[in-house]
Amino acid sequence: MIDKSLLIVSRTPLPKEVKANLVPPLTHEEAAEFHASLLFDIVERAALHLHAQPYVYFDPADSRADFEHVFRHANFEYKLKPALGSKFSDKIANAVDNVFSDGAKKLIYLDVDAAIVPLQTIKYGYELLSLDDDVVVLAPDNADQLYLVGLKKPHIQIFDSLNAKDPFEVAIKISSPLSAMLFTLGRFQGVRDLGSLRRLYNAFIRNAQMIEHARRTTDFLNGLKEKYGEL
Repeated sequence: MIDKSLLIVSRTPLPKEVKANLVPPLTHEEAAEFHASLLFDIVERAALHLHAQPYVYFDPADSRADFEHVFRHANFEYKLKPALGSKFSDKIANAVDNVFSDGAKKLIYLDVDAAIVPLQTIKYGYELLSLDDDVVVLAPDNADQLYLVGLKKPHIQIFDSLNAKDPFEVAIKISSPLSAMLFTLGRFQGVRDLGSLRRLYNAFIRNAQMIEHARRTTDFLNGLKEKYGEL
């Protein structure tokens, strides 16, 4: 039985496939490296610091080798599976259903762009999922995108909200009629665009310290500092 699980659904981290909106100032190769760093870090954080079973569902379904390359130096266990479905929201919903079928009791879905959310936020999500009743946990970023969903049952209809212009608000509307306790967490500034990357980078330079248990992202930002100075 898997008590805690953490789910990531990700596009293959190859140049021009991910984070293309960060080019320029980054190159396509750097944008792909950044995505891979975020992906690696959240899976490592889940396995080593949250003591949760990480599930990585990869998209497209024939890109396993690219993801195995990202995790080639991993010193932790994770499960790697193809994401299936026509729309990205379908891929997530199918993955959620599969993880519950695998025996998960407390599942947190996290968007890759929120990979460096404070660990305490995710831990609090698991604490809420430990309540006796059915529980749904939702968390928005500053653009009202849905960066975290916590579930005790496969309420996969919640992920239909990802197709809306305001996913967080729609997710609340979908969740409200469910016979479950609904909790919302605070907003988090994910790294979805150039402005949020610059904010992360400037804070990193200003604080001159590692991001909490995110060694690959820290190394990546140090590389940007050495190459560019300022973005």
